[in-house]
Amino acid sequence: MYTNTKLELEETFTTNSTATSSTDTSDNATTSIQSIFLLNLVAIIWGTQHSVIKMVVDDCDPASFSFARFALAFALASPFLPSFASISKLLPFQQQQQQQQMDFVGSNGKENDDQNALAWKWGIEMGTWMFLGYAFQAIGLEYTTAQRSGFLLYLNVKFVPFFARILFGKKISVPTWVSAFAALVGTALLSYDGTSMTWNLGDLWSVAAAAASAMFILRLESATAVVKDSAALNATSLWMVTVTSFLWCIGTGMRNSQVKVDQYYDMNNSKIWWDWMESASMACSSVVSNVAHTVTSHPLELIYLGGVTTALSNYIQTKAQRGISAERASIIYALDPAYGAFFASLLLGEGLSQYGYVGAGLITIAAATNAFLDLGSPEETESPSTTTSTKQ
Repeated sequence: MYTNTKLELEETFTTNSTATSSTDTSDNATTSIQSIFLLNLVAIIWGTQHSVIKMVVDDCDPASFSFARFALAFALASPFLPSFASISKLLPFQQQQQQQQMDFVGSNGKENDDQNALAWKWGIEMGTWMFLGYAFQAIGLEYTTAQRSGFLLYLNVKFVPFFARILFGKKISVPTWVSAFAALVGTALLSYDGTSMTWNLGDLWSVAAAAASAMFILRLESATAVVKDSAALNATSLWMVTVTSFLWCIGTGMRNSQVKVDQYYDMNNSKIWWDWMESASMACSSVVSNVAHTVTSHPLELIYLGGVTTALSNYIQTKAQRGISAERASIIYALDPAYGAFFASLLLGEGLSQYGYVGAGLITIAAATNAFLDLGSPEETESPSTTTSTKQ
């Protein structure tokens, strides 16, 4: 009787497992289609931001603009911020104490605490990459056009498979490399003025932003595999960007206060202390003044950039990239320069050359091919983030 019951249980388990596997496969397919649609929506939203940012930084300080933008975005996402107490779980000396308390805490409570800690761990890293990308972009737009910035920023299409191979040892399929190369050529043609590819300081900042963006895309694949709550990950990321933007503002204010740094070495001199305090006060006053100027001069732009292109698009990206690899996602993001060119022409009157239209076409083809055809090899389509997540 025990044998028969055991066989019945095994048959039931096998049947349920098969059904679950079939359901999971169907769910994964649906998720993949939804991810493609949502990430294309993100690319459209991003395409609008280059022109809007250009409007703001033409007469506002980039640091103050970034702080105002991300402070608004964080305010919208703050209801989903995990408890700050969860950060303590990331400290090495807390590990032994946490192990001793495991038996006294319910499994659900422990799982929630672990998820909150992971949200902070990954949020701090993702926020750092996000800050660097957005900050470099804002600085670059002081010196270059919105159109060129948008094109150069999405050199991350080339950086993503390169970084994936060099830094993380991931196997990238030949078709993905071909799509990335086509998108790269398209980006170059979009930046070509018909005579030469001239570079300025803003272009270099835009390339640096592209590298930071590529790292964000790559690491986001691992982050979303570990952190289940996309809203919590988004909130912790935006908290980090807001803090770093504020520090950037203070640093800019201190630099503009024009007090010599070498004076600070003689801290026994009371006058030096007074000068330092005066400099810090001037820096804070400068931050408040610059942020107020940015908010009053461009309220609608800040609401759009903070609420839509930052908080909303980052949440959509965090949620949608669960169903697609970082390499394939980066090709979809490559549509951003094409969208950016359209909005730059519409809002700022910036035009495209005949080479630009060819480049936009190449980028569109590369993105469409990657989105609707299965370009990944079995090694690529197997989520590398699954292996990564087991090592967290």
